[in-house]
Amino acid sequence: MYEISELVTSISYSDKLNDGCSKLEFSYIDDKLTIENGSPVRFKYDNKYIFSGIAFKHGHTKDKEIAITAYDQLRYCKAKDEIVVLKDTATTLTKRMCTYFGLRAGVLTDTKYVLATGVQDGKTWLDIVYDGISETLVNTGRKFCLRDECGVITLRDLDDLKLDLILGDESLCYDFNYEKSIDDEFYNRIKIYVKGDKDKNGQFIVEDGDSSIKKYGLLQYFESIDKEINISKVKAKAKALLGLYNQEVESLSLECLGDTSIRAGSSFYVYIDGVKLNKQLFVKSVTHKFLPNHTMSLEVAIS
Repeated sequence: MYEISELVTSISYSDKLNDGCSKLEFSYIDDKLTIENGSPVRFKYDNKYIFSGIAFKHGHTKDKEIAITAYDQLRYCKAKDEIVVLKDTATTLTKRMCTYFGLRAGVLTDTKYVLATGVQDGKTWLDIVYDGISETLVNTGRKFCLRDECGVITLRDLDDLKLDLILGDESLCYDFNYEKSIDDEFYNRIKIYVKGDKDKNGQFIVEDGDSSIKKYGLLQYFESIDKEINISKVKAKAKALLGLYNQEVESLSLECLGDTSIRAGSSFYVYIDGVKLNKQLFVKSVTHKFLPNHTMSLEVAIS
């Protein structure tokens, strides 16, 4: 291992919630040391390890500046495969993924919800686990985060990732952009059709007509499912989807002074008087930049 802090000219760390591996990008100037693809890379800041991964790209300029892109070990889980989901939860799928790729597993919270049986063909292992996390959210309302924590794969409940931190007016934040939308991920009617069932009961519709549809107009979610699925589960899923999607989607991007405790999935309180915000938020994506000063750009969703 080489310690090259004094050679580095730029460095940034990016992390997204359930959207692939985290990424470390940095540049350094040297005419002797070349970090090859496949080399292990670790990043430490304020005596705390932030990232552990593998170099996947390296580039050079005539000024002897070398640019490196490294990913954490979830990068290997982008491999496509044919996977049978049978009596699995998102947790057991994560364990299977770690075993298959020889990855070290850490805290894997038991999501408990048993996923629908099926064969996943031509999808990546990551997407299959993410699908399991999404299915668990729809049916239980619980949010989970799959991530690499410095070389250890974890699956965590977002409720366990709350920080004792406030961002906003006079607290780390120096710029923001707030939005409230019904354009994406908003539905006030849920329609589920059971394939192969010609009975009238094979179609289920739940809606919020008295309030939401009158206010916003009809915005419909449609899904078709196999008839083998238990009908009571279909009804429960329709109600859960309405509860999940029948609310305005609030999003917020923040420009702040850096705090290394913040990763995708972390949550904290925000107070911004100008848009009357005083709520719990969770991080959808974050990019930390460490030179010349530590700053961070956050995209957050209001939970």
